[in-house]
Amino acid sequence: MTKHISMQTFQEIFHAEKVFNLSDAHISDEILQFNHPYLKASHRVIRLEGICMIYRDWVVPSPISMFTKHEQPFLKMQFEIEGHSDFISKAAMISRNVEILHGKHTLLFLPEVDGTLYYPNSRKVLDIVFSRTYFQQIFAHDLSCLGKLGKAIHENQPALAGNQSRSISPQMSRVIQEILNCPYHGIFKKTYIEAKIIELLNLQLDQFFNEKNTDLPQAIKLRKEDVEKLHQLKELILNDPGANYSLIHLAEMVGFNDFKLKKGFKQLFGNTVFGYINDVRMQKSHILLQEGKHSIASISYLMGYKYPHHFAKAFKKKFGYTPKNVKA
Repeated sequence: MTKHISMQTFQEIFHAEKVFNLSDAHISDEILQFNHPYLKASHRVIRLEGICMIYRDWVVPSPISMFTKHEQPFLKMQFEIEGHSDFISKAAMISRNVEILHGKHTLLFLPEVDGTLYYPNSRKVLDIVFSRTYFQQIFAHDLSCLGKLGKAIHENQPALAGNQSRSISPQMSRVIQEILNCPYHGIFKKTYIEAKIIELLNLQLDQFFNEKNTDLPQAIKLRKEDVEKLHQLKELILNDPGANYSLIHLAEMVGFNDFKLKKGFKQLFGNTVFGYINDVRMQKSHILLQEGKHSIASISYLMGYKYPHHFAKAFKKKFGYTPKNVKA
């Protein structure tokens, strides 16, 4: 059962998400804690001039929803490292539903925010919020290179980069870790993180605008009960990524044939069944490695790998570095 959080509580949780000009310091970096019966949150908030970066670590025992409303323009990069977020706007938008799945990212602009946020489970997410002035300065006040997104920002209209969220690439994961583990202080920390944020933005834009277009396969018709079954299957994988899955067994669990499962899962979630399984395994492995309570060998077995070197190879392919390079 979904728990609803009040507007007042929402404002308390998100009060740090503001962009402002720093006058007395080059950069600020603080940890904010929030405890609520339905949500335990830790926010690392890094502020630069024109940028507010928030790394959120949320423990959500059961699904929650909350109303959100503010009139200030909202321009941000969002990397849903672990978890799932869904925003349903009351206003007419290009897309009324802004859904960002596990391991996905997006770049969005909303002139105002009025709607409902939904979070089905715990999450780790990196949000990078820009002031519109700073964002325009990055592109020398010419956003035409961003196509429809740039036009929407100029005309103060809501827009998303691309028609759906995209997978967080190994290069993006590397840059995110470099930002979170910045070894510098003061002005050197500011210039380092600012450069990494721009690098992350470039990786996003390259993925949204420079990927080759391919002919999309014809969609299959999914009934409401089919969608519900696929969501249940997705939750099962998320909760037990190390199980020994086979396509036939998964198809039997939801009453599909293997063709319908493959097509339906990719159509609904933008990822193959085994692509999603691999993404969940890698993200959970990364978390366990950072906690430092398990050896690489034990994590590989927990994630369903028979041999640790196979796990290490898959991990490096996903993140661009080996499990040994993850600091506890």
